[in-house]
Amino acid sequence: LYPGTGFEAHVDDIIKGGPLLGYKAEKSTADPKTRSAMPAICGVEDRNRTAPFPFCGNRFEFRAVGSSQNCSFPIAMCNTIMASGMACLSGLIEGGMSHRDAVAKMFKENRHVIFTGNGYSSEWPVEAKKRGLPNLHNTPLALATFNSEKAKKLFK
Repeated sequence: LYPGTGFEAHVDDIIKGGPLLGYKAEKSTADPKTRSAMPAICGVEDRNRTAPFPFCGNRFEFRAVGSSQNCSFPIAMCNTIMASGMACLSGLIEGGMSHRDAVAKMFKENRHVIFTGNGYSSEWPVEAKKRGLPNLHNTPLALATFNSEKAKKLFK
């Protein structure tokens, strides 16, 4: 997951006990280098074209599907994963944990998935292995995990 360095720092601050609120996406001005166009206001975060889910100031973008592909199946997977995460968060809050502490706990447990480097570099496979993350760099490798016990549990 590529949230950008500013949002990554905010996540780390929440883990350390900081408030949930307070992240402000910084803005800058892109100079078009011509008199025929006005400067454009834009976010300062690197949008990292190597990430399937980059954070772009106030939203995550979904880029994991090619332009000619139907995105319904990948979106269904994303929605299932999101629902599972929200069920976990809800369980923590309903169990008596404050919403701030519940979010901080989930961020801490999942911090290892945040990578603000280049996902195409030779650094990424080494880093993924160090973090205990799979590096499924082709479709056959990814499909082989679809029938795993972890995936089956997610869809129950």
